[in-house]
Amino acid sequence: MHRTPWTSSGSLTSDRIPARHLPTSTTPAKQQSKGKGQSGPPKSKTVLALENRLHNVEYASGKEKDPKGGCFCLARDHGLSTYVPLCCSCGLVLCELNLPHYACPHCGESFLGNTRRPALVAQIQKELSAQIAKEQEDRERAIEEARKAEGAFPMLPGAGGAQGARRPAGKGAAVGSQSSHKVLSLNSTTKKVTVSSYTSTPVSSRPPSPIPEEPRRVPPPPREINYVKEPPDPEHPWKNMQFPDLQYIPPPKDHGRQRHRRAREP
Repeated sequence: MHRTPWTSSGSLTSDRIPARHLPTSTTPAKQQSKGKGQSGPPKSKTVLALENRLHNVEYASGKEKDPKGGCFCLARDHGLSTYVPLCCSCGLVLCELNLPHYACPHCGESFLGNTRRPALVAQIQKELSAQIAKEQEDRERAIEEARKAEGAFPMLPGAGGAQGARRPAGKGAAVGSQSSHKVLSLNSTTKKVTVSSYTSTPVSSRPPSPIPEEPRRVPPPPREINYVKEPPDPEHPWKNMQFPDLQYIPPPKDHGRQRHRRAREP
């Protein structure tokens, strides 16, 4: 019988050690797949907003109203909505603060009909693709400018030439990068050499980005119409019943003569 280290009995001492079968771990594969998903530059706020808007238009019912109340500025204070500029039910003019996956803030009509939803999805997908392509072009342009700057100025040895040149110049690319150095010291008593490593992180000189303010929303008009409830006075049919204390003040007599003289002058 052929003897192996995992045989139950044998002449070697190691044959008495029970074999251990290690379970196959899938953690590295998961970490690798997770790392692949996170590779690439981080998404900007504009891209994240467009992705969130696309998801809401695809899966929202369209019957819920905006919890913030919408906006009734009629596109006077804000830009006209590029998705649903007008409610086909009540005729309300919608500004850009009225998102398309919410219902009309006035009549509650849904904007996500059978034909309108695919058109909105295609429009947002087109905007998302254009925004991603624009940001990619900006990154490539910044890398190219950094490479040109590296060719114009000589780099010191050990300064991380190629790696530092890939960072966009003038945009705070060095913020958060760590620099390490080593110190060689000699002990006079033991005559031993000690190597110490130090890592320093530069302090960011850029001010923190300001928090965007919530745009001012125009509330809906009052439900009650303001009108004069008193009946008109038959003796004064042209009297202003809303402001009864108004008085007519005639202009001065000299004012008419001066205007007449100016009209005669050539």
